Amino acid sequence: MSTEDRARSYAEAFYEAALERWIAALDAASGVLARDSSLLDRAQVGQAEFSARRSLLDSMAPADADPPVRNLLYALAQHGDLGMLPDITVALRARMAQTAEAATRVEIVSALPLTEAEKALLTEKLAADAGRGSGLEFQYRVDPAILGGLIIRVGDKLIDGSVASRLAAMKQALGVTSG
Repeated sequence: MSTEDRARSYAEAFYEAALERWIAALDAASGVLARDSSLLDRAQVGQAEFSARRSLLDSMAPADADPPVRNLLYALAQHGDLGMLPDITVALRARMAQTAEAATRVEIVSALPLTEAEKALLTEKLAADAGRGSGLEFQYRVDPAILGGLIIRVGDKLIDGSVASRLAAMKQALGVTSG
């Protein structure tokens, strides 16, 4: 796995963990609101200054809630939208599911056009490797410059099995320079 692929994997894992943590904190605040409906009126825009309502809003969130969660609660309260909190968490979960289900683009480059049987075999093999049945979107392209073999890109992962890249690697290993 390349450095770029590893960095992207770390970033995706971090993003998912942070979002899950934030949604859990928002769910907890939503639960507090559901158990005490008078909190909604006391925490939103009214006669009391924000500084007075801030401690009430802070008490709704878990003690270890991250600043973006608290800031969202403050913004919702300031705009009178705190009652939307359950809908917001549902929308965030739907967005996460949509992202997880999005089709991954697969580009296959060959020196000659592939037969339907070869395409079917590649589709079956790559879907099995990816652990997905229908989550892959295949695109085929012909590029005679690769001389033979295949170049396969699945999302951001590249598998270069072309003859051209093998020859270039051999030239580099032998110390042959062009010129």
